[in-house]
Amino acid sequence: MAITIEELTAKVAELEQQMAAITAPPTEYYTSAYSGEEIDAAVKKVSEGLAGGVTSFNGRTGAVMPQAGDYNATQIPVSGELEAETVAAALSNKAPAGFGLGTVAVNISDLNDATKNGWYMNGAGGEAVHAPGNVPGWLVLVCAYADEIVFQTAYRYGSDEGLISARRSYHYLFGGWHPWEWINPPTLLGVEYRTVERYNGKPVYAKAINFGQAPNATHKEVSHGIENFSQLVSYTGMMGGANLIETPALDSIQINASNIRITTNTDVSASYVYLVLRYTKTTD
Repeated sequence: MAITIEELTAKVAELEQQMAAITAPPTEYYTSAYSGEEIDAAVKKVSEGLAGGVTSFNGRTGAVMPQAGDYNATQIPVSGELEAETVAAALSNKAPAGFGLGTVAVNISDLNDATKNGWYMNGAGGEAVHAPGNVPGWLVLVCAYADEIVFQTAYRYGSDEGLISARRSYHYLFGGWHPWEWINPPTLLGVEYRTVERYNGKPVYAKAINFGQAPNATHKEVSHGIENFSQLVSYTGMMGGANLIETPALDSIQINASNIRITTNTDVSASYVYLVLRYTKTTD
């Protein structure tokens, strides 16, 4: 097919326009804040650093390598990173520091302030505010459901009584702090102990009593000194080092709201009698 001079000229003009569009210079430019020399120097420094490591960090020099403890959680951004945010949430819910969890017990003077989970101590020689028996030297485990419901279990080791323990609770719906209740009291003579036992739903108290000398073939009454006595739950006793209940000389034991009455059928006045009463009180 023949082509005319005019058609060929038009085709050449079209190609020239296309070439001009391809080789046209840009109309917008980016101007760097740094010179070419500065950019070259920065690239060289980074390249050398990657090859040889940093020369000093956290007091270490030379080819410094990462170590545990180089950074803390506050130096690591977690926003927007799902895995990192999950770890951060777990760390925020971990056991709080400073409450004897994984370390040593925290010394505290007032046990009413021990309301967070952990171990506390009411150190010997210190104050004993709201401690069992109002004496210092306790190691206390706290289990808390928020600040409104708290359980405390206290342990103490004495040279005479060995290991003794007591517990108590705080409940915002049931009168706040409840009295200490003894798990294994030292049972000192003449001291009343509220125990963890229950009888008909009421707390059981214990008290050791020195009755004195046993009677000489007659009866003898001694006040037990218990206030608000309600009901006797049980009792144990010793006469002259033997079981009081099994002593042949014993005729009867009567215990009421005020006194202990012992009747014997022979002279056992050379023997001393000790009893431990367990009972409920009218105030509970």
